[in-house]
Amino acid sequence: MSIAVITDTLASMIRMATPLMLMALGGLLCQRAGVFNIALEGFSLVGAFAAIAVVQFTGGSVWAGFIGAMVFGAVYSSLYAVFVTRFKANNIIASIAMNMLGAGLTSYLLRTIFDVQGAYSPDKIQKLDMIKIPIIKDIPILSCLSGQSIVTYFAIALVIIIYIMLFKTKIGLSICAVGESEVAARTAGIKPDLIKWEVVLMSGALCGLAGAYLSTISVSQFSEDMIQGRGFNAFTAFVFGNAHPIFAALVTLLFGLADAIGIRIELLGMNVSPSIIKMFPFMFAIIALMTSSYTTKLKKLGVIGNKKKKEKIA
Repeated sequence: MSIAVITDTLASMIRMATPLMLMALGGLLCQRAGVFNIALEGFSLVGAFAAIAVVQFTGGSVWAGFIGAMVFGAVYSSLYAVFVTRFKANNIIASIAMNMLGAGLTSYLLRTIFDVQGAYSPDKIQKLDMIKIPIIKDIPILSCLSGQSIVTYFAIALVIIIYIMLFKTKIGLSICAVGESEVAARTAGIKPDLIKWEVVLMSGALCGLAGAYLSTISVSQFSEDMIQGRGFNAFTAFVFGNAHPIFAALVTLLFGLADAIGIRIELLGMNVSPSIIKMFPFMFAIIALMTSSYTTKLKKLGVIGNKKKKEKIA
């Protein structure tokens, strides 16, 4: 395989991982605050529709589409926040309801506003130029980092920002405290419901941007159910990554790589089903989660993890 092919595959990996990365970052913030959020699919779908709608009504402005998607994503996620904070609804059931509502709502609005079914493309869309990074763009392999969308670079920067926020700032410690114990957090003067509202709204905004990336940069149109399970992939990523921004981002790259290799196999006309390649990350995630669960069980039983305690006793 030539260096050019490898570089192109890695560039595709990064492009495909971008929306997953944004969704995973939003989901892990909720996870850290003790909110089991699998409504990422619905949030992103609403954001994808909002982006195209705003682009259409602003004469093709993708920047306006990004902002509109984040705003509408946050507004839509506020309904989920009401369910889990005000009414103390089961997080899983509320998430499923939000996903189903998002699918139905976007289909209804597609027919009501644009009078079409299935898909809609705006009359005019001002595509954003890909950003070329000097020096890096001429280096083999590393050139995959150049020529990406500004949203991709924003997502990568956001991984570092959220890492610093979670582990180095007061608000991050408050988020983690709520996830560990609401009672203890409340005793420390933290308002758990307020923290949950904040992380859910941030999750909605990030998922909205992820949806906007798909509808304005990837395909330049909105189609029904266009997220196609990416929200659940993102959920797998941050669970597998132990709700850690950097680890979760690496897992999204794994999913992106599987998709990129699958597309490359199709283009080369090889007698291998791309579905088999795309199945690998899920299998890997299942094995990893089983191993993690088993390890946690052994720790609770005291079979492993007591070396330091034994040394102190000795």
